[in-house]
Amino acid sequence: MGDFDNTKRAIGVGKLDDSARKDMFNKFVSAGGEIVKEKQPQKEDETKKGRPEPKVRQSTVSRAGEDSRSGSRGGNQSKSDSGSARSQADSKAQYEKEISSFSARFGIKLKCWLARVTPFGSSDLTPKFMHDFSIRAKQALIELQYSGNELLANQQYSPQLSKALDKINPLLVELLAMGQKLYNGPELTDITDPIMVAPESPVAIERVKNPIYALFKRMYILYPYQETLKKSFVQAYDELQKLEGKPSLIYANKKRKVTQEIDTLFEGFFDRLYLVILRAENKNIPLISRYMENLLGILPEDRPGQRKSGENVPGGKQLETKDDQKGEDSKEEDKKEEEIPLSKEQAYGMRLMQMYSLPKLRKKFDPKNEYANIPDSDKALLSLFYFYEFDDEYSFVMTTKKIDIKPGSVNGVKVDYRQKMLDIYEGTRTIIDQFRIYSDIIRELEKHKANPGANYIEASKKLTGIEQKRTGQSRTVRMAIKEFSLKSRDSLLVLIKDMKSKKEIVANMNDVLTLDSMESRKRLNKKPVKQCIMEAYCYLMALYDRLETGDLFGGLVELTPEQMKSSFGIELGNASGESTDTEFADLDKDTTDQPNPTAKANNDSETKGSADDSSDEENDSLDDLSDDDILPSGNPF
Repeated sequence: MGDFDNTKRAIGVGKLDDSARKDMFNKFVSAGGEIVKEKQPQKEDETKKGRPEPKVRQSTVSRAGEDSRSGSRGGNQSKSDSGSARSQADSKAQYEKEISSFSARFGIKLKCWLARVTPFGSSDLTPKFMHDFSIRAKQALIELQYSGNELLANQQYSPQLSKALDKINPLLVELLAMGQKLYNGPELTDITDPIMVAPESPVAIERVKNPIYALFKRMYILYPYQETLKKSFVQAYDELQKLEGKPSLIYANKKRKVTQEIDTLFEGFFDRLYLVILRAENKNIPLISRYMENLLGILPEDRPGQRKSGENVPGGKQLETKDDQKGEDSKEEDKKEEEIPLSKEQAYGMRLMQMYSLPKLRKKFDPKNEYANIPDSDKALLSLFYFYEFDDEYSFVMTTKKIDIKPGSVNGVKVDYRQKMLDIYEGTRTIIDQFRIYSDIIRELEKHKANPGANYIEASKKLTGIEQKRTGQSRTVRMAIKEFSLKSRDSLLVLIKDMKSKKEIVANMNDVLTLDSMESRKRLNKKPVKQCIMEAYCYLMALYDRLETGDLFGGLVELTPEQMKSSFGIELGNASGESTDTEFADLDKDTTDQPNPTAKANNDSETKGSADDSSDEENDSLDDLSDDDILPSGNPF
């Protein structure tokens, strides 16, 4: 249009008035001129506007025509649905192909190799990773469990603490409970057992796949809530300090410890466990994805946020308020009669553990008074004495060749049960070593109390630090004994179940076991093999229960006066003053203070006499193994 503009300027159109423009326009038209418009797109738009709109529906169309068109539309809709389903299936197949391609698998191998989780050319987990997990990750999980128990299983303060946290956010209590339940003893045992048996050998990933998936699932759910989980513990300890009124330095150390262990789990091991999942699946699955959630089996109700203010902790114990407790006190006597009794094995195991008073335990297992500085109420010391009792009287069923134990088969894999029990028994050295460390801490504590120094503040800080060390080491000792009792109990349960059914593992179950002259004093001498195995199992069951949920469990390092009265029938201050010549008849009388009616009945029925007299134990022997009531109903584990 450049020439057109030049013509307009040459004529001087801008200087003409309306009449002159009109005359010039008429002259151009009469001379055969044409009207030219500059904007062609406008012409096209006007043409489109001039076109009549197509009619979607006309009144003259019959109903049949409408039906035919609607049928056509329905057919088109079904075709589109089937097409979308096919496209979804195709996209899913394409996604599977992408995450399991050669480059994806190569990347997984490279990542696992760089993280020292597996070698590049093998899926076996490296000994370094397994040792690291069995020490650091396990300790972190144990610390979270103990901290959670201290905050949520404290009958004196937990209800008030829960109410205080609910005023801030109900999510805090829920996260505390979920953090507490990250620890699962049998799962951790399954993961760490292979590396304990063969410390220098890699571990096949299929052997530990299931427990690792279960642990990773619980950590995966909490992964987005790491900081909130830390705040939950910190806020809970702040509230506990208000209720207990102890020095703030104690709670500061506890808060620092638990937050460090949360970092250890989620910053040190979460990514490596994720790599284990990828290596096991051989697919490069994104961490935050629907595919991963489906693989782990995560449901909407598994996620935090389900709990409302005032509700019980999901999966936890009912938290009773003071008002609820007052209402329960009036019905206490009726409830005692309706209590669920101990199982036959637990009751018998408790009777075996109660055969010695505290002075007799000391006389038998500490003849040189090496632990005279440790009080009778010390939970670690009591746990050690009861472990020594099992080691002295019952552990030979795991090691002696006089019990003919045949190899078995589990899912087509040959299992040497004798070797398995020997491997478990080898782990008892750890218990003794850990208690020696605990004893050294007690001596350090006594020296500091005797000579704290002139600086009160420094002395107070050091005292708190040593007490924290004592608490942690006490937990370590009890945890080691608990794990040993759990593994030993489970191994003996396999033998017992076989004796009740196939009778293939223990070949001489009905033979009377006669021990050598050096061991003839043992309690199980001249008893049938099946009864020896059963009594050892009952003792381990009772010991494990006391360490897991009973009087030997908890964050406190010593039994309270009430627990001493309940467990031993003696006042805390008079425990050390009892005569070491106390007869078993007196002990039997004391133990009638046990709250469980079944234990009372069992204790009352025991034969009076000396605890060291093995002839008096004939009346305590278990019924024949053919009695189905002896075995646990179902699978208790």
